[in-house]
Amino acid sequence: MANPCYGSGPLRARPMGNPDEIQLRIDPMNADLDEEIIGLSRKIGLLKGVAQEIGTEAKFQNDFITQLGIPFSLPRS
Repeated sequence: MANPCYGSGPLRARPMGNPDEIQLRIDPMNADLDEEIIGLSRKIGLLKGVAQEIGTEAKFQNDFITQLGIPFSLPRS
């Protein structure tokens, strides 16, 4: 029998809502909501840290390329 959370048919695209929103389904009978919220909060914190590190690295790489003085241009067709 198919899992009711996932359906039984092929994968389908879902209509997109606001890109700032996420959907989260938690079965309250099988999970402690407080623990789920704490876990999600920690994951968000980790993702925020990763995003900041990516930004820092991108800035460093950009500054490095600028200091090299090599002109990078788009290829001509």
